[in-house]
Amino acid sequence: MINFLSCFSPFSAAVLFVFIFVAISLACLYLVKNSFKSFLFNEVTDYGQIFASAIGVMFALILTFVAVATWQNYNKVDDDVIKEANSLHNVYRNLGAYPEPFRSEMHEIIRRYVQYVIQDEWPKQAMALQDENAHRLITRINAGVLSFSPSDNREMALHQETLRIVSEYRGLRHDRIIGGRPNITASMWITLIGGTIIYLIFLCFFDIPCFKHHAFMIGMFGAFVALVYCLLIIYNFPFTDPGAISSEPFQKLLEYWEID
Repeated sequence: MINFLSCFSPFSAAVLFVFIFVAISLACLYLVKNSFKSFLFNEVTDYGQIFASAIGVMFALILTFVAVATWQNYNKVDDDVIKEANSLHNVYRNLGAYPEPFRSEMHEIIRRYVQYVIQDEWPKQAMALQDENAHRLITRINAGVLSFSPSDNREMALHQETLRIVSEYRGLRHDRIIGGRPNITASMWITLIGGTIIYLIFLCFFDIPCFKHHAFMIGMFGAFVALVYCLLIIYNFPFTDPGAISSEPFQKLLEYWEID
């Protein structure tokens, strides 16, 4: 599904979802009205409204819980990307105080690493995968920093701080890659889809005299649920279009280092 949606913009994806959900909702209403007339709530409408309200509240709570959790995870991953870029910049700046040729060699490796992250690793993150070249380079950066031997107390203090930042960066990188995994599990999807179907069918069984009015209300319900589902799917995959998190913080690093 997400691979198909990646061909659309957020607006186009939302329109597509609304069209599909409204069509399904109206088809369900037409089927119930023509095939299950004897089961319509024509004499117990008041009681039906009570049960509809109760089901609606439970359905809304589940939908809200999942939507908030997905949105928070998306924001966390987005924040981790910014923190990761800032942490790598701190490593780069600290290495600027190291002696030559160690400084230039490490700077070159870091620039190559960032290029691999932007060009090769970013597309793989939708499946929580890392690029092998980028992984080898960050391992090489870590090994290079560990192999450096400070010659005085000033270099010792600088080196300890650099080691701390490198360790912090590797943790943030791990969080970014793991963050590409879907946040909504299969059991959650089953609950959401099942709840939507049950509530939709229940609403269709109300005996509203004017079919046009009933169709309008069912259509509005389908449109609202469609927008929520579209939001869930887009933000459930942080690194996949149409709502993919951008690699702009890393691109800015290369631009800044080039000027610097």
